[in-house]
Amino acid sequence: MDVSTTRFTDRMAEIFEQEGQPPIAGRILALLLVSEEPRSLDQLAGFLRVSKASVSTNARLLAHFGVITRARRPGDRRDFYSVVPDLFERTTVQRLEQWQRFTAAVGEARRRVPARSRIVRARLEGYESAFAHLSGAISRSLSQWHRRNGTRR
Repeated sequence: MDVSTTRFTDRMAEIFEQEGQPPIAGRILALLLVSEEPRSLDQLAGFLRVSKASVSTNARLLAHFGVITRARRPGDRRDFYSVVPDLFERTTVQRLEQWQRFTAAVGEARRRVPARSRIVRARLEGYESAFAHLSGAISRSLSQWHRRNGTRR
């Protein structure tokens, strides 16, 4: 693997780790992002210089998150992985859904938790308002993006 690709995979590993995800998952996603063809577990393990078991575990995790897909080739028993074609939309929608769940939880707390403190009420209202605003803005942006690119959601 060339130096630039190694740097990219390492950077993605750091980003994943900062988000509480396994660094190897970030490295796999990075490598698949810059791979033209689907890659087998053996190829991924070889490029990344990690065990096939680690690649297998983390590839399944990424597939579960819906960011990579597994396929087979006729006459070949190995699994091959590639990035899903709609990666941007999937990851954006996943984040949006997280924010919407957070907004709903904070809103429920604001309505049900007996917050006698003006500071606590203001904090909950501020969080709910900010996340609701952001979620709405992202939803509208996704819709605009679909209209501009002629895709449907």
